[in-house]
Amino acid sequence: MNSDKFISIKTFCKIHGVTESFVYELGEFDVLKLHIKGKEAQLPVEELVVLERMVRLNKELDINPEGLHAVHHLLKKLNELQEELFVLKRKLDNNV
Repeated sequence: MNSDKFISIKTFCKIHGVTESFVYELGEFDVLKLHIKGKEAQLPVEELVVLERMVRLNKELDINPEGLHAVHHLLKKLNELQEELFVLKRKLDNNV
């Protein structure tokens, strides 16, 4: 992968005013997929939306990393169920 497809954790934390330990905790809870390049942790750009959502939930609703793990899991499950519903509706429409 190209290095331009990653953002430095230090840079993100500086811009968004969060601690690096917060981001590392989210990585430990499998909310994010962090990559270590040399001595620096980086975040794939496609994970940026997830991290920004978790930061907002943490700041606005004061949800801790453990709670964010649960929220992230529930949001993933909700998306899966919505996709399944869409597929089933399409199959039903094709059969009618």
